[in-house]
Amino acid sequence: MKHEDIKQTDIDEHISKNYEDIEREKEQKFVDLMIEIIVSLTLKELYEEGD
Repeated sequence: MKHEDIKQTDIDEHISKNYEDIEREKEQKFVDLMIEIIVSLTLKELYEEGD
């Protein structure tokens, strides 16, 4: 029984780590998208002012 508990704990830890990694990746993609939008809008504004 103890061996099964250890296996389940290892599995739970692995799942938890994967979930955290996925959440971190989603957050990074969101930040990258926001940066891309801000840079794009800033460049557009500067381009329009230059005309």
